[in-house]
Amino acid sequence: MDEPQPVTLPNGRNLKCDTCENELFEPRRWKLQTTGMTFMNLDWANRDATCFVCSSCRRIHWFHW
Repeated sequence: MDEPQPVTLPNGRNLKCDTCENELFEPRRWKLQTTGMTFMNLDWANRDATCFVCSSCRRIHWFHW
């Protein structure tokens, strides 16, 4: 597990949790699963999303970049 850290967004601003206003996050990657790819057993081919989990309230902030 990665240590919580500040996240700088592409616009140069720091990410702040929408729920608790915390500024420390654990980075994660999650698969964006689709019904069609799952039906064909090709889940591994789906795109990934970059997510940051708030270290305080555990809210997940999703990004696709």
